[in-house]
Amino acid sequence: MEISGYVALSRAAMMERATDITAHNIANANTVGFRATHPLFESLVFKSGLEGALGQVSYAAEKTTISDLTPGALLATGNPLDVALPGEGWLAYRTPDGQTALGRDGQLGITAEGDLVTSSGDFVLDPGGAPINLPPDSGALSISGDGTITTADGGVLGQIGIFDEPGIAGWQHLRGSLLVPREGEVALTPVLSPVLKQGHLEQSNVSPISEMTRLVSQQRAYERAMSLATVSDDLRKETLARIGRPT
Repeated sequence: MEISGYVALSRAAMMERATDITAHNIANANTVGFRATHPLFESLVFKSGLEGALGQVSYAAEKTTISDLTPGALLATGNPLDVALPGEGWLAYRTPDGQTALGRDGQLGITAEGDLVTSSGDFVLDPGGAPINLPPDSGALSISGDGTITTADGGVLGQIGIFDEPGIAGWQHLRGSLLVPREGEVALTPVLSPVLKQGHLEQSNVSPISEMTRLVSQQRAYERAMSLATVSDDLRKETLARIGRPT
């Protein structure tokens, strides 16, 4: 295959990767607190052995993926254990396997043991990074703007941690709306002025129409790249066939 064919194949591979990411976004259009992800590509330039500018070949390669941090719409549920962050900040979770993650999943519940968890079973952490445990017979609960959890008579039971992470756009999705760093551990830095709303959930920020339009465009780009690779391969075969013919 000629160099042009390999360039086309590199583009096709990147379009296939972009299609997978877009399909993942669409699949999570109804996931609470989900952030849409988009790939970033770069050009890798190599010398082809030819002279001058023609001696440079540029291949497509994935650099990283970036999360769109645009807030999702707030949905009023009336459930006292549903919480949302209309402003800055992230909730912190401890997964069942002990991993710490950040996210915006505020669809919470209380286990029989009194643990405050998400609908997926992840433990919600307090400002100190410890799981929150509440008395099972606490009754009606109130959650203030700074995450403080109180009983009907004003008794303080705990506080939901709200944390800041400037570089979270470059983190990777663990599952659902959970984000984890690509390297190292999560540093829990509390937000100075948190604002939390009880009885609300933040919806996914995925726009299904935009993502479907992007998906169609990516699929067409993939088809064009594969067509170019096929043409390049056919030309190579025809050239070899002509060279091999007796004169």
